[in-house]
Amino acid sequence: MAKRKKDEEINITKTSKREELNLKEFMLLDSKKQDSILKEKLDSMYDGKIEVTKKHIDKVLNICFDSKDNEVYLPGSLRVEKIGSRLIFTFKKNNNMFLFVLFALAFLFVGGFATYMGVHYLARLELNIDIDGDGIADLNIDLDDDGICDINCDTDKDDLPDRNIDYRGNRKPIFNILLEDGSIFNPINQDTDGDGVCDINCDTNDDGWPDLNVDIDGDGIVDFDRDIDDDGIKDLDLDLDGDGVCDINCDEDKDNVCDSNCTNVSVDGNGGGGSSQTGDGAMDFTTASLIVIFDSTDGVIADNVYPDDQVGQGVNTTIPSIGFTVQNTTNQTIYYNISWTVLENTFTSTNFWYRITSNNDGFNQNWTTAPTSDYTFASRVAIEPNTTQEYTVDFTLHGTGEPQNYDQGRIFSGEVFVEMIEENS
Repeated sequence: MAKRKKDEEINITKTSKREELNLKEFMLLDSKKQDSILKEKLDSMYDGKIEVTKKHIDKVLNICFDSKDNEVYLPGSLRVEKIGSRLIFTFKKNNNMFLFVLFALAFLFVGGFATYMGVHYLARLELNIDIDGDGIADLNIDLDDDGICDINCDTDKDDLPDRNIDYRGNRKPIFNILLEDGSIFNPINQDTDGDGVCDINCDTNDDGWPDLNVDIDGDGIVDFDRDIDDDGIKDLDLDLDGDGVCDINCDEDKDNVCDSNCTNVSVDGNGGGGSSQTGDGAMDFTTASLIVIFDSTDGVIADNVYPDDQVGQGVNTTIPSIGFTVQNTTNQTIYYNISWTVLENTFTSTNFWYRITSNNDGFNQNWTTAPTSDYTFASRVAIEPNTTQEYTVDFTLHGTGEPQNYDQGRIFSGEVFVEMIEENS
């Protein structure tokens, strides 16, 4: 049985306390300052009675960036409303004592009135249930405090949502929406081809919320977390933060091939080595230790490029850079190698150069000659726990100030590869 915890059980006295935030000024700040300001506002409202977490801050940030007016509820019935350019923090009126008094008085009345009030009170006890114990209601959410479930409604009392199910806690009905005519819009676990296997909005862990092949707008087309090889693992168009925008393995033209933010995943094997998974399929991010995200699937191709000392002379001297990030998702330091896979290099001189720049103590290298064969150019690079390092690989055909006919018509084609290695003992 899932853990159930009522918002009303949190010991906090509702008051007329109120805080406001000017969103026009707020949006001009960097993300760290925004987080700091929201934490100050929430700490002020809670007066130290509830610990403010990153999850609470993220809930508020989601409505800050919503183009429409919206609201979100936090533990202790704290309501945060976005109205135009204002963000308003208030506590929802606590009607529990009033309901209790009415329930007690109901015994003084006869027949149907007493029964009605008893049932009404008991129904209230089933609202705003916190399943995971994080202080935020997940099930039977009553948004307008009218005593009726609006979001994630459990109609059969099995502690699983059945109607008006939201997406990643956005408190908007997205799946299993009950329409006025009694029909259901955008149902979960759709078997569209009748083979007995779910194709759209698949709930793979039986918690009531879709996890795979998510259709967020109900048009019958999968939008996020697509499984293209029917192995039960999301491969393309992964929305990691639930904001309705693809974050990893984005297939922009829906041809089942990653176009941007493509990944290479390494999984730690009990302290020894790392098995690497590359491409479109088998990307299990729940067990990933190291995630490499490439800005593009394209490697570097230098073809018919002129030396960089001929800039402005009407010839092509520009070679696109390669960008990628390396993310450590664990609580320990991880080590990895960065290598070249050289597909072709016809340069006979040493004038085709590349350099590596990175942040957060990643590998950096000044201009050096590109390799002619596969080559590991960075060994045992350390990345600290829960850290992301951003990389840029730049290229140039170095000009010598003299004619370089021997460099004309030459080709370099190659790819960068990142691989996790065995950790230090």
